Amino acid sequence: MKKLFLPLVIVTATLFAACSGNSNSNNALKESNDSLKAVIAERDASLEEVLQCIRVVEEGFQKINEAQGRINSTGLEAEDSRKERLQNDVLYLTQLIEKNNTEVARLKKLLASSKNVSKELRAIVANLEKTLQEKNEEIASLHKQLEEQNIHIAKLDTIITNLTDENTQQELRLVEKERELNSVWYVFGTKKELKNEKIISGSEVMTDPDANKDYFTRCDKNQLTEINTYSRKAKVLSTHPEGSYKIVEDSEGNDVLKITSPDEFWSVTRYLVIQVR
Repeated sequence: MKKLFLPLVIVTATLFAACSGNSNSNNALKESNDSLKAVIAERDASLEEVLQCIRVVEEGFQKINEAQGRINSTGLEAEDSRKERLQNDVLYLTQLIEKNNTEVARLKKLLASSKNVSKELRAIVANLEKTLQEKNEEIASLHKQLEEQNIHIAKLDTIITNLTDENTQQELRLVEKERELNSVWYVFGTKKELKNEKIISGSEVMTDPDANKDYFTRCDKNQLTEINTYSRKAKVLSTHPEGSYKIVEDSEGNDVLKITSPDEFWSVTRYLVIQVR
């Protein structure tokens, strides 16, 4: 990661040396260099935290596999003298899986907030999540087998319930988080309508704190590819990068906004305002 910034560091150092006679320039370049180092350090710290979390999860899986091996060697139909060991191993296994659930949830949160994680790392995390799901299913199956053998383990019922509830809640949180991240809003109307709703004020768009956001339609940016304005003259008032969209006519001569690059189009604002006549 640091190698990517090496050319910038060299340029900064060269400029610093060339301007050594000018105190103000030196100070400005020093601040720029310090800022660059801070960015690098922040990115390195973010990546290291992700890697450390992955290591913790992988170590957890290793312990889980060892615990499963001990349970398999003992057998679920163990004699009374060995049942206590079986009970302890199953409880320990369940607690390990519960811990890994927590760590994977933390890891996914880190990925969601980090921009410096490669596709390879994201693939590794996806595989860890898949493995964890399999382990959750295995412990649920084990719990069922124990019930059939009339083997009760203190706290196991509560932990299993908590794992199920936690997974459900986690899935709901992830769905809601994804919905939030992908949510965008659009509106089209005449100049008068947009003014009445305080969406535009003079040449400004969405600057009035009393702008009626309920007037907008919410969509998923990955699914919104075009908007028919049902008008022969439409104009985009909000700020969106050139080349990320185009306005074409449909078969009836109405203007249709086509979004050609969603991520770029919504990079400046999540509110699309279109004025029509």
